[in-house]
Amino acid sequence: MKYRQTFELAEPFDIDDGSLKGITPEYAFALGVEWQIFRQRLDREEPFTIYCLPENASRFVKMAERHNRFVEDRPNAAQGWTQIYVGDRLV
Repeated sequence: MKYRQTFELAEPFDIDDGSLKGITPEYAFALGVEWQIFRQRLDREEPFTIYCLPENASRFVKMAERHNRFVEDRPNAAQGWTQIYVGDRLV
């Protein structure tokens, strides 16, 4: 018996704009770990606040918007970090 499976991205990474150009593999790994943590928190459907690397801020805002959640980024929350607040679902 043959099984045919189709795979596709569960969520776009929003990296097609060259935003990873010049980033080391280690830093890209850290961005990916943050991305996964954010996505897991987003799936819980509860409001939360998270600090992230500045390169991920716009990606996280887009992801929250795709999930129809209120989102706000605060780029000057702490030096070198961006604070993202994700609220309830928008109606």
